[in-house]
Amino acid sequence: MGQPSSKEARTEKARSVAIDKQISEDSKRYKKECKILLLGSGESGKSTIVKQMKIIHQAGFDARARAEFRTTIYKNVLDSAGTLARAVRRVGPGALPTDAREHAGRLLAAFPPQPGDELVAGRLGDTDDGDNEVEVGIDPVPFTRASERELAVTSGPSGRPGRPGTAEGPAAEAADVLAQTHAVLTPALADAIFHVARAPAVERLVDEHPAEFYLMDSAGYFFSSIHRIADPTYVPSEEDVLRARAKSTAIIETRFWMGDLSIHMFDVGGQRSERKKWIHCFESVTSIIFCTALSEYDQVLEEERRVNRMRESLYLFESVINSRWFLRTSVILFLNKIDVFKRKLPKIPLGRYFPEYAGGNDLQKAAKYILWKFMQENRAKLTVYPHVTQATNTKNIRLVFAAVKETILQNALKDSGIL
Repeated sequence: MGQPSSKEARTEKARSVAIDKQISEDSKRYKKECKILLLGSGESGKSTIVKQMKIIHQAGFDARARAEFRTTIYKNVLDSAGTLARAVRRVGPGALPTDAREHAGRLLAAFPPQPGDELVAGRLGDTDDGDNEVEVGIDPVPFTRASERELAVTSGPSGRPGRPGTAEGPAAEAADVLAQTHAVLTPALADAIFHVARAPAVERLVDEHPAEFYLMDSAGYFFSSIHRIADPTYVPSEEDVLRARAKSTAIIETRFWMGDLSIHMFDVGGQRSERKKWIHCFESVTSIIFCTALSEYDQVLEEERRVNRMRESLYLFESVINSRWFLRTSVILFLNKIDVFKRKLPKIPLGRYFPEYAGGNDLQKAAKYILWKFMQENRAKLTVYPHVTQATNTKNIRLVFAAVKETILQNALKDSGIL
């Protein structure tokens, strides 16, 4: 056979250039159209991930933006302090160290008994309990309650991307809460909270009965910083913002660039009543990031206090990964709150709630067991990319999302037929 003519060669070269150009254009187009659905049960860390995206990929939180979180943080502190007061009533001030008893009296005076508190003691023993960086050896590779004082507040203006929570009349209600807080969170009360939170008898009761004496994961952090928070000139730090907790009840979209990859991230409310809002809306998403808190194995739902949170998270994961809406979607699994898990595991055995687990207090074995439990729900045999995360640690999330970026891009190009 003869060599192709120069004309044929030029034609083939032109065709090759056209194909390369089309691939490049398609690649750029798909890079700009990546949508991520952020799912998980309540308090799994989804809203913290969104805040981290603002810190890492946007301009972060300036002083004015951080100041908007003051109300939420005050509320977090007061709700948690109310739980401490109930715990003190249960154990009795006499069980506290001598130097903490006067502080306990001040705390009890600030948080009088609420309706229903007298029922707590009767429920004890009748429950159905079924920041250092932490490294756990799970390779990121594919696998086939609040007090009667609660008010509806937001972490910022309603509807602003990347800010969790919504409320009726947020500005007015936030101002009301803020005014009340300045009247309550005095230096003397802050001192009382600081000392009572460290009393061994109170810590033990809260650890042993998490359903009755629920404290948010960041309660210890805020208690240790209570004097700074009680200062009238207090402006939250970036870490304070990351640890602030406000219930998400809306679908919030956050847009940002991750290198040359444009991301539309949709944070969906984690409470049971919110889930019906998203299942039919997001069929075209590129990837799902599913958050679960490793540390929730001994906790119960706020909405249904006889349901174990970890089992609820497994149920939600099963409904997502086997859904007909997401058969072509990559699933990225965040095993979050590894730092809280590490502190909790030696004190509260995982085997108490999952009897088949036999790894004791070994952090690696416990994390891998929970990963295995999630993978057992993957009947659709989708590819799952697991990562152990600490959502409040910016360095950790920055590293994790470097890997997530590659996963998202590869799957977007694969779905488009480019790869």
